[in-house]
Amino acid sequence: MKKILVVEDEEDILNLVRIILEINNYKVIVAHDGYQGLEMVKENPDLILLDIMMPGMTGWEFLDKISADGYDIPVIVLTANAQMSTLETAINKKVDDCVVKPFDREDLMEKVNSILNKN
Repeated sequence: MKKILVVEDEEDILNLVRIILEINNYKVIVAHDGYQGLEMVKENPDLILLDIMMPGMTGWEFLDKISADGYDIPVIVLTANAQMSTLETAINKKVDDCVVKPFDREDLMEKVNSILNKN
């Protein structure tokens, strides 16, 4: 069973994403911020769903840290900010895909399945 790490500070979104993934037979581990995410990434998830705007450590800082630590895990960014600068940053940081909040369940699962079926 593929394991997905969800790093999201908004409890409602975190729970929604967890339920959607579990219904689709994925094992879900969660982190409520980037610092918890750094601990949970040690469990070697197959994919990370990452919020960008979080207190303490942004998603971009989290990405920089796991990259510097040598992790090579696919990442889908969850963001409420669909501005071009956010999308350009995602491309520059080699993010695998982006999901704009509020998101469509089918769109999220299509992106998750696409990435996990490549690996």
